[in-house]
Formats: sequence, C-alpha cells, structure tokens
Amino acid sequence: MKAHTFFGLFLLLSQTAFAQTLPERFHRMVDTQGVSGYEADVRELVRAQLPSWVKPKIDEIGNLTVSVGRGNPHTALIAALDENGYVVSRITDDGYLRLHRHGPASSNVLRDQFMVGQPVVIRSADGRMIPGVTATPSLHMRRLLSPAEISRIRSVGDLWVDVGATSAAAVAQLGIRVLDPVNLRERAQTLAKGQEAGVNTQLRAGAQALIELLRGLPSEPELAGTVTFAWTVQSQFNERGLARLAQTIHPTRAFVIGGTVTAPKSAPSGWNDVPIVWKNIPSLFDNTPVEVVDVAHITALARELAAETGLKLSDNIVAEVKPVSASPLRVTQDANGPYAILKPLIESYGVSGHEAPVRELVRTMLPAWAKPTEDEQGNLSFSFGQGGKELLFVAHLDETGFEITNLRAEGTAAIRDQGGMYLSLYEAQPVWVHTAKGKVPAVIAPRPNYTTAPNAQPDLANLLLYFGTNSAGETQALGVAVGQSVTVRKQFVELAAPRATGRAVDDRAGITALLLALKMVDPTKLKNRITVAFSVGEEVGLTGSRALAKRFHPQYAFAIDTFVSTDTPTDSQYLAYTPLGHGPVLRSMDNLILTPAGTIDRIVQLARAAKIPLQIGVTQGGVDSFAFSAGGAIDVGLSWPGRYSHSSVEIIDQRDLVKLSEVIAMLMQQF
Repeated sequence: MKAHTFFGLFLLLSQTAFAQTLPERFHRMVDTQGVSGYEADVRELVRAQLPSWVKPKIDEIGNLTVSVGRGNPHTALIAALDENGYVVSRITDDGYLRLHRHGPASSNVLRDQFMVGQPVVIRSADGRMIPGVTATPSLHMRRLLSPAEISRIRSVGDLWVDVGATSAAAVAQLGIRVLDPVNLRERAQTLAKGQEAGVNTQLRAGAQALIELLRGLPSEPELAGTVTFAWTVQSQFNERGLARLAQTIHPTRAFVIGGTVTAPKSAPSGWNDVPIVWKNIPSLFDNTPVEVVDVAHITALARELAAETGLKLSDNIVAEVKPVSASPLRVTQDANGPYAILKPLIESYGVSGHEAPVRELVRTMLPAWAKPTEDEQGNLSFSFGQGGKELLFVAHLDETGFEITNLRAEGTAAIRDQGGMYLSLYEAQPVWVHTAKGKVPAVIAPRPNYTTAPNAQPDLANLLLYFGTNSAGETQALGVAVGQSVTVRKQFVELAAPRATGRAVDDRAGITALLLALKMVDPTKLKNRITVAFSVGEEVGLTGSRALAKRFHPQYAFAIDTFVSTDTPTDSQYLAYTPLGHGPVLRSMDNLILTPAGTIDRIVQLARAAKIPLQIGVTQGGVDSFAFSAGGAIDVGLSWPGRYSHSSVEIIDQRDLVKLSEVIAMLMQQF
C-alpha cells in the first residue's frame, strides 16, 4: 500500500512563513490561486504580511479591511484579492472534469486556449491542492486533423481536466466536487531586473501595494481623518466585494487599484457621490499567464498613496511576517516503486542536442555490471550475454524543446523548435534557459497580436523569450547565449493512483522500463547477445540511432518508446486506441516500421505464457528501431500507452510501465 502524504504548494513546500523581501513575498502572492469566490488563500497571505499593530476585519462576503485614524476626510484604498479563473462545472462518468469560467468575458481571444495542455490544480473544499492536467490533442495524431481543426482557437468548451481518475466515483475519492476552483499550476516566474511574470500579476501588485503602505508605517498613525484599506473579493464577478464594502463604509473619496477595466466606470450603489480614482499598475502581456509587473512600481504606488492620504512612511519597511501554511498539493509518493526511478529522469532536462544531464543520470542508475561506452554523438551503450540471437533494445534520452537562435537588440531572444510540437501549448508560458551558469528564468512572450489572433497556432518567428532585460548586453550578462536549450519548467506529479504526469514521459518512461528490466536479468545466464542503448536526437530525425546502426547490426531491434493512445476526449479513436492501464503495447505498425506477423505472434505467445497483458497497436510517427532496418534488422516497437504527447502534461499508468519492463526482461531471456 502506498503511503499518502501532503506537501506544500509548488516551490514553497518547506516554508512555514513568508520570505522577507518584497520580491519574494510578491512572488508568493502571484503563485497563490484565488479564483473569484474562492479567495481565502490569498486573503490569508495578505493578513500574514500585515504589521502586528494592525487589527484586520473580515466581513461576511470575505473582504479584508483595516482602518486607521478616525473622522473625516475618509479615504478608501481598495485592491482586489481575486482572479479570473475556472470552476468545475461537471464530473463525467469516465472521470474527467468540465470547466466554467464565471468571470467577465475576455477581450483576449486566446484566454481559454492558454489553459489547454497545461498542469492545473483543483482547490478542494478542505484547502488541498489536487493536481491535474488539461487535455490536449496528441501531436502524433496531427496528420489525422484537418487544417481548419488545427488552426481553430480553443474555447472553454475544449477544456477537459484529467486527474488520472477513471470514474466519477474516483474523482469524488480525491475530494473534488462541482464548483471547486481550478487554475494553472505554473503561476509565477521571477525575471531579471525586479520583474515578476505570472497569472493575475497586475491585480496582485495592487493588493501588494496596499500591504507595503501599511508595512511602511512604523506604528498606528495619528491622522486627521480616516484611511480604510480594503482587499475585496469577487472583483471579477461584477465587483460584488466592492458593492458589499459600499454598504458598510461611506468614504469621502476612494482609490480603486487594478480593477477589471482600465477606464473609470460607475460607482457602486451608495457611492454615487464619492469621487473614485481608478488606478492600474503598468504591466506587459495583460490577461495572459505571463503578465509582467516591475516590482518597483509596487513601492512607487505605495508612496504615491501615502502622499495622497497624508501617511508618513518610515525609511525602514517592517520586516516581520506571521507564520502561514501553504495550501497543500496532494501528491502520492512511493519511495520504492518504479516512479522513484522515473521522477528524477523526468525532472532532468535534455532537449535534443543537449542530452548530457540525462545521460549522466542514466549512467549512475545502471547496474554495477554494466560497462557503458559513449560514442561521438553522445549515445550510451553496452552489450552482454553470449551467442544466440543479436538483440538490441534502445530508448532515447532527448525531449522536445527549443534552442536560442539569436539575441535581439531589445534583450529578447529568438528560438527554434527541437522536435515536433503544437506551439500553442508553449505560448505565454514560463520557461528555463539552460546556461553554463545554471537555469535562467524567462517567459515565452505571446505573439504580438494575441488579443485578436486569427488562429490557434502562432508563427515560431513571433514567439520570443522575454527575460525582463532591455538590451542584448543585459541578457548576455545573465549567461544567455545562442545555441542554448529552452524548456518549460518540469515537475513529476502523481495523479489518482496509479497514474502520473510530467514533461518528457516520452521517453524517460522507456529508459525507466529498460532500467527495471536490467534488474530482472542475470547477464551471465542469457542465451542471447544483448545490446542496450540510450540514444540522442530521436526527436529530430533519429540521429543517434542512425549512428548506432553503423556500429551494431542486430537481428532484432526493439525501440522502447511511447505509444500515443487516443483514449481521450481530444483525439479521434479510430487509430491507436490503447487504453491506459490495460497493459503495454506492441507497436506493430506506424509510418516507419512494419513488424512481420511471425514476430508479432512470437511476442504475443511469450507474453501470454507469462500472463502479461499485451495490446497490439497501429499508430502514426516512427521510433528508433527503424534506423536498424536498413541493415536487415527486424524492427519492433515496445511501448506503454501514453496521453498528450509532446506536451507539458504527458500521462502514464504505472501498471503499464511495470508490465512493459517484464516484457523486455522476458524477451532478453527467452526470445
């Protein structure tokens, strides 16, 4: 039985209190979900940052208020706690969640599309963050779609949340209910020069400015008048929090920071005679998952509001913060299972042409008796066993991603893709650039016309890396250079048992299956000559395996790689339908390989004798074993069924992975 433990949210799992600097505290504000009507977590973060002399109040709708001074003039300073997001609208019989966006209509046509193929979290009623992913059409099935379907901009009706469950009852066991809020998991990215990118960053900056103003007061001030600080709920839902506030206070003037519009709008009922100033902190890439705010503008706004209200700021900002626990992310851990091998492989970065970190990790995971060699291309291989058939098993080290092609004068960088992908899945998302100095944070900026984009897929030339810098020299000073690889941020997360998700399950699960199989065989007792290889460049034309084919000439070449299943609502199911959890897949035919019927029958017979479930699959694409067919090898694909290929949210079922490793070990010993 697996042990279930609860971990804190994202990168803040071990923290019990806020970081002390404004950029760090603001990062956490952006990193915390607060969909309209479900703002409790953000409200607690605000309250925890307030100085000890403050006595905040929470009204029945959820607004947080603090008043200092007494009498008139009475100034209200108001900022929103919430964000435009989604709630669960339906739980299907087969365990998917459907979503509804209950905020205002968006002027950004890509607003819902930015949610497709992304890691998400569902906040349960008890405050836990339950991981899931939004489904996306699999890249390998692209040839089956019409050009019109590929270019169709996705809407909320295209959002299917996969939590790894197979039934509505299994979803309920996770603690998920209709109306639970849902939003992106990868929410915040700290950039250069004090800039923060993320979800709802502009509104969170307004909330943070009011916090900083209070923190800048050395003690409760003596005022000729009153200042009420208010953090309101449901600003994205007809400003309901502001309307409720208007029933309890009647200021002589009000400043509303970062509303749902940039232009003045009508006052709430009861405030028709109240002068209202609507303010917004400047931002880039508005209404995307990578809104960018300069943290310096937060401090500037706090000082501006202090001058407007007569509050005297101290030169030293209050440092104290109150302990606060993060909403726990529901994760399943099994330190001794196959996912213990898969997890570090998933979280290691290795875009095609940049596989060294993965290769070195694999080297440390091999059994002591294995003596691998590395060739000029970077492939890792070794052979063992005596006589019999010459069998080769290969899994690839690389993953899809990007490379920097040039640095532009204004500090951004152009990129090229390494491997096939839907570019729409990476537009307006946070990324890492892998430099000699380590990972450098950036975002893939949305295309220039994203609010009125005519189609779903952006041109690669219009997707630029934004670092927060203003010149090529500043970007170079970060360690960024042409030729470096770029990836999305990765985390291996287990879903409803026994399923899990991550970027590069293709082909880190293939590597895992090979490593598990090697534990099951005794190299001194094999009747066949076995070669195991870990190849580079599979995603960019099988370059590594083509080099291996010049050195090795097996009778049978087995590629251990993903079989992209179509058992999802986003794919046509007439091809490649191999349900997850029903066993590994014998990849009998794709665009490159056609395994002889006799070979298929032999493998099926061995699997049946060993009582290993085995699915037979026909699909699109190609795998490494094809490279050896030119030398006369019979090429075979051995796979696990996987969902959402070449995205950030590939899904695997542990049962299929275990059985695949058993098939590999069986073939090494008996084929």
